Amino acid sequence: MYATNDIDAGHIDIVNIECPSSPTLALTTKIGSGTPINPVDMHNYAFVYDDSSTAVTWMPTTGTAGYWSIDIGSATQSSAPWVGFNFEGSCPGSGAVWMSAAGANAGDVRLFNAAGSQVLGTGSGTYPLGSGAHTHFEWRFYAPSKATTPQIYNLYFGFSASAPLSTQNWLAAKFVIIP
Repeated sequence: MYATNDIDAGHIDIVNIECPSSPTLALTTKIGSGTPINPVDMHNYAFVYDDSSTAVTWMPTTGTAGYWSIDIGSATQSSAPWVGFNFEGSCPGSGAVWMSAAGANAGDVRLFNAAGSQVLGTGSGTYPLGSGAHTHFEWRFYAPSKATTPQIYNLYFGFSASAPLSTQNWLAAKFVIIP
């Protein structure tokens, strides 16, 4: 158990932008069709990936280094968290998502689109997100070697927008890879 609620499968919008009252936006996280989660409550959740899932693959790079790849396809949600970003279509405006490491992690985390291009990484750049956008990624969790014990990646996600936010503009999330 890595948190009060370990999520090991399903559709997750880690960055979910809603509009509780126009023009104000709210940053939440949505798990399945459940009630959106306020950023301050995310410490109660961990997104857990088991290496035995068909959606999780260790990809060696140089020497012993490599990364765990989490499949971009929607079939992922049956055996692992399928994590993406959503901006409700009824909300006006646009903004940008950023991601950074929250303390020491086993390695970088990078997001890739369906074309195989990196679109976001820990500490590098932002991802544009506008009204009606809903996207998922191939997640890559890098490590100096394939571990034999669970690896924890603590990340911050934030959202910058021209409209005011009724919630804090960032959240902390825990991702766990079980080799």
